[in-house]
Amino acid sequence: MKKPLVSILCVTYNHEKYIRHCLESLVSQKCDFLFEILIHDDASTDATQTIIKEFQHKYPELVKPILQTENQWSKKAGGINLRFNYPRAKGKYIALCDGDDYWIGEDKLQKQVAFLESNPDYSLVCGAFNLIQNGEEKSVIKTSLVSPEKEDEKGFYFDLGDLIKHWFIRPSTVLFRNLPDGAKVLDEYEFSFDVHLFYHLLKAKNAYYSKEILAGYNRHSGGVYSGRRPQDLLLVHYYIFKEIYEKDKNEFVREKYLDISYKLINLRVSGLMSTRKISTPELKNRNVEARTLYKEIKPLLKTKKERKKLNKSLIPLQLKLLKTKFSKIFSRGRNN
Repeated sequence: MKKPLVSILCVTYNHEKYIRHCLESLVSQKCDFLFEILIHDDASTDATQTIIKEFQHKYPELVKPILQTENQWSKKAGGINLRFNYPRAKGKYIALCDGDDYWIGEDKLQKQVAFLESNPDYSLVCGAFNLIQNGEEKSVIKTSLVSPEKEDEKGFYFDLGDLIKHWFIRPSTVLFRNLPDGAKVLDEYEFSFDVHLFYHLLKAKNAYYSKEILAGYNRHSGGVYSGRRPQDLLLVHYYIFKEIYEKDKNEFVREKYLDISYKLINLRVSGLMSTRKISTPELKNRNVEARTLYKEIKPLLKTKKERKKLNKSLIPLQLKLLKTKFSKIFSRGRNN
């Protein structure tokens, strides 16, 4: 059997409301090459798996699912695509689409593949999307995020440094080159997410952002990631950037690592990041103390601005100490 040129990776969890639209948008792609749709369902409790089986029966050469009977996220936070779908991808190119999102246009894949085939110095293409939330839809098209010479009316090219201030890659719009030994590289990380993947892709080559609307993104409380508690996601991202930085000492990663650490310190000393607020069992044992964070990142600070941010993150602790101090003074005054 001839190998597919593109492998589409799709993760689902309780996406009964969205998965049919998602899969219809994938199987309807008009291409002059073969592609495959690799789905991982994380033990949905609704009718998601029934709908996936329906598409598998109708498109057996396209739809290749893994239907879990036990939830994998609860065992190990995140990395579902990279742990279960990416290692079995056969394509030269990889596309992403979460089960609650969908693609816009039957030529989405064809156009993105044509771009990468014609531009070997680019590792990744992504683009604009429609955000659907609370019954409303709006177009999200990024502009003016890079230097003017990188941008035109159709889009812009960018590198790793351009993502420091703004992370504008929407995964369901992405097509990228399959990394040689990619699964092996990513397996070196404990918390392996799309961030790791994009980081390694952008280390060596540029990427391109198209201002064309390529996908629909449903933001809702039941999303694979958007449905998780903010504390869980923040802690996962802390470990993501911490372990990438420890391996590569990259400047982009250092800045992201510091920004997340500032937030964690602030939440920890404010009492808003207690272990009981974390829902993922594996992460409950990995909550990090403010004192540990402070000692960890202080040697990494390079500028006055960064030191100021660290001090600012400690304001809740400073207020607590002042409150305690004034309480003792007031108590002594009453006793005299």
